[in-house]
Amino acid sequence: MLSYDGFRIIKIADGIVDGYVVENGIVEYEPEVKYRIEKQNAFDPTIIIRREPYHEDSIECEAILLPIEYDNLVEHLSDAEQLYIEFDTAETTLQFPLIIDKLPKLEDDTRSFKNKVKFSFKSIYQSLNYINFDNIFGWGSDWGENWGF
Repeated sequence: MLSYDGFRIIKIADGIVDGYVVENGIVEYEPEVKYRIEKQNAFDPTIIIRREPYHEDSIECEAILLPIEYDNLVEHLSDAEQLYIEFDTAETTLQFPLIIDKLPKLEDDTRSFKNKVKFSFKSIYQSLNYINFDNIFGWGSDWGENWGF
């Protein structure tokens, strides 16, 4: 499992693209390749025939948030038609489509809120097409510099 600091969540709702930056957070990314067709060979059952590979990656996120940031993040995740996550590695920026697996637990009162929030996603895709979200986040690669929302 790979671990990265900080991430950006992009949502698309009603044709409007919006972003949410979590600077104090950790992403744990675990890639996995699966196959749509997987069956044994009729003549030799030890041989498994696999076709149509796809990726089903697991993405666990942990963020340290204030209560108001927590409310904004849950709202951001809840009303999205499409979600993407973006995070930086040493070499490049990774970007994946998201399906919500587990949202953070909703607290009844902000007094009982704990700073650390955990949530998990699945990312299912055959091939990745990079989407340039610079018009949302601005320009530059440093956290907090020129983010455009």
